[in-house]
Amino acid sequence: MQSNLAGRVNNMVNDIREISMIPELTDDVTNVTDVTDKELLCFSETQVGDGDVTDVTSQEATLLTSTVIQPGDIPPLPELVEPHIPHEKRPCWHVYDDFTRLDNGKLMRPGTYYLNYEEDRDGNVTLIDKWVCSPLHIEAQTSDRRDNNFGRFLRFKDSKGRWKTWAMPMELLRASGEELRGTLLSMGVLIDPYNFRELSCYLLQTVAPKKQINCSLQTGWYGRHAYVLPDQVIGPDADQVVFQSNQAAYEEFCAAGTLPAWRENVAAKAVGNPMLALGLSSAFVGPLLSLTHSEGGGIHMVGDSSSGKSTIARAASSVWGGKEYRRSWRTTANGLEGAAALFNDGFLVLDEISECDPSDVGEIAYALGNGYGKQRASRYGSARPVTRWLTFALSNGERSIATAIKEGGGRVKAGQSMRLLDLPTKRKYGVFDDLHGFDHGAALSEYISSEALLNYGHAGRVYLERLTHDDRNFSERLRQIKSLPGFQANGAEGQDKRAAGRFALIALAGELATEYGITGWPPGIATEAAIIGYHTWKAQRGEGSDEKRQIFSTLLDFIERHGDSRFSDMDDKDSDKMVRDRAGYWRDENGVRTYYLNADGMKETLKGFDFKLALDLLEQNGIILPRNSQGERAHPIRVHGKTVRLYRVDFESLQNDGAPIYPVQYPET
Repeated sequence: MQSNLAGRVNNMVNDIREISMIPELTDDVTNVTDVTDKELLCFSETQVGDGDVTDVTSQEATLLTSTVIQPGDIPPLPELVEPHIPHEKRPCWHVYDDFTRLDNGKLMRPGTYYLNYEEDRDGNVTLIDKWVCSPLHIEAQTSDRRDNNFGRFLRFKDSKGRWKTWAMPMELLRASGEELRGTLLSMGVLIDPYNFRELSCYLLQTVAPKKQINCSLQTGWYGRHAYVLPDQVIGPDADQVVFQSNQAAYEEFCAAGTLPAWRENVAAKAVGNPMLALGLSSAFVGPLLSLTHSEGGGIHMVGDSSSGKSTIARAASSVWGGKEYRRSWRTTANGLEGAAALFNDGFLVLDEISECDPSDVGEIAYALGNGYGKQRASRYGSARPVTRWLTFALSNGERSIATAIKEGGGRVKAGQSMRLLDLPTKRKYGVFDDLHGFDHGAALSEYISSEALLNYGHAGRVYLERLTHDDRNFSERLRQIKSLPGFQANGAEGQDKRAAGRFALIALAGELATEYGITGWPPGIATEAAIIGYHTWKAQRGEGSDEKRQIFSTLLDFIERHGDSRFSDMDDKDSDKMVRDRAGYWRDENGVRTYYLNADGMKETLKGFDFKLALDLLEQNGIILPRNSQGERAHPIRVHGKTVRLYRVDFESLQNDGAPIYPVQYPET
C-alpha cells in the first residue's frame, strides 16, 4: 500500500511539475504509512510534515511557493473532476480559482489560461493550455457619468491566496502595457513574463461584461448618498460606484486602533484648548463644502518652533489616516494638484511652510482656494482636462503666508491671504491653555502625537457614515451659526465676512462630529474655538481690507527703501545731478517730510495692483491729494524752474494708516 501511495503522490507531483514548467522532482517519497483510498481522496485535509517529502531543491521550493503552496506541503487532490475544454471551443480564456483535476487526467494549476490547440497534417489535435497569470476575473465594465474613462472591474487572487478587487482604467493597456504589468505585480498578481502579451489581449479583447458599474476618478461625493474613498465607498448608495485609479493602493486613508481610544486620548485633550479643537474641527469640514455651497480654502497656523503646531496637524490628520496622511509644504504648485485631487471633498494637511520654495507659496495658496489646476496641452496640442478639486486645508509654519510670499520676491495679493487665513496660535503654553495634568506643553504634545499614531482613521469614516444618511439642510445650519454674535463683522469689509463664514463652517463641522458621537466633546466646544480663532485672525489683521493695507504697505516700503537714493530735496537745485532712476522728490513742510512721486515712480510702486483702484484708495484715505480741476491726481508743481506732474504723498498719514498693526493682543478662552 505504501509503494502504491508513493507512486500516486509522485504522479501528482509530476503533474504539478508539468503545469508549472519546473525541473523534474525527486522520485523518493519517505515516511508514508498505510493510507486508504478514501483518505487519499481527502488528501487536502492531510498535513504532510517537512520531512515527508525530501530532496526538493531551493528552485523547486520557490516555484511551489509561487503557486500558493507552502514549502513541504503537497497541494490537495481535487475531489471533483471538471470536463476539459475541447478543441472545438478553442481558442478561449478560462480561469481556474484552485487546483483543478480535468476529466482527461490533467491537473490545472490555479490561474488564468489561454486555451488553444494545434492540428497536424494528419488531423491529430494537441491541446495547448498556456498559463498566463494568477486567477483573474473580469467582473464588470466601468465608466464615468459622461460615459468616458472606461475600465474593467477586476477580481483576482494575490500571491498570498487572498482575493482583491481593482477598477482598472483601460488606458493602462495603451502601448506595451508596462504600467499595467507593474501595477498588477505590485498588488500581488503572478504573471508569466513570457505570456504578458496574452494577458493584455485577455483584458483588451474579452467581450465586455454585461454588468455595468459607475466609476469615480476622484475621492469625494458621488451624488448625495455615496462618498468615495480609495478603498471603500460609504453611504446608502455605495454599491452604485467604485473608485478607479491608475495607482494600486493609497497609504493615506487607513485605520488603526479604535475610535473610543482616539476619542479619549486625542479628542478629549481639545477641551479647554481652542487651537487644538479648531484643528480637529477643521478635519471634518471638507465633506461639508459642497453641501453648504462653500468655497475651498483653509487656515494657516503660525507659531514659534516647537510650540505645538505640528501636534495639531498630527491630531487633525488622525481623523482620516496615519502619519502618511499629513503632507509637507515641500512641493510645487504642479505637485499640489495631485495631492489636492486625492483629497477632493476632503481634508488636506500641509506641514511646515518653511520647506516650500517661497516663490511657489503664492501660487499654491491660490490653487488651493480656486479648486483647479493649470490648463495643459496634450502631445497633439489639444487641451487636456483640467484637474479640479474642492478641499479644506490646514497648514502651519513659523512664517505667515504673506511673509513667505514676500521672501520669494512676490507681492501679497488679497486673494492669496484669503485662501489660507494666517492664524497666530500663541496661547498660554505654546498652543495650549489647559495641560490636562501634564507638567508642560511639550509633554502634552508628545502624548497627543503618540496617541494619534496609535489610533487613527476611524473618526472620519464614522463621520461619513452618519453624514451620508443625514439629509438636513446644512446651508441653513451654517447660516444660523454665522448669525451668532461671535461671528458678526458689522460694518467690516467683505473679506472679514468671508473669514467669519469660514470659521463658522469649522464650527458647524466640529459640532456635527460632536452630535454624531465622534469627538466626545460637550456641545459648544467647536463653536467657542471657532469664535476665538476668528477674533484672533481679526486682531493680527487689523481693520480694513487686505488690498488696502497691502497698497499702503507697498507704498510705505518703497519710500523707506528708496527715499535717500531715488528722491532728492525739491528745493536743492544741485540734487538732480546725484539721482539715478529718479522716483520723485521730498520737501520738509511744517517740520514733516512730504514725498512727491513722479508717474514712473508711482507706477513702479503700484505694479501688480489695479492702478486706478490703488489711487482711489490712496485718495479716499488722505494719502495723496484729490483730483484737480482737470480730474488728475498728479498735480503740476514747479521744480528747479520747470513744471513736473507729481503725486503728493502725506508720509505721516501713510505711516499711521498703512503700517501693519503688531504686536497683537490675542483673545482669551
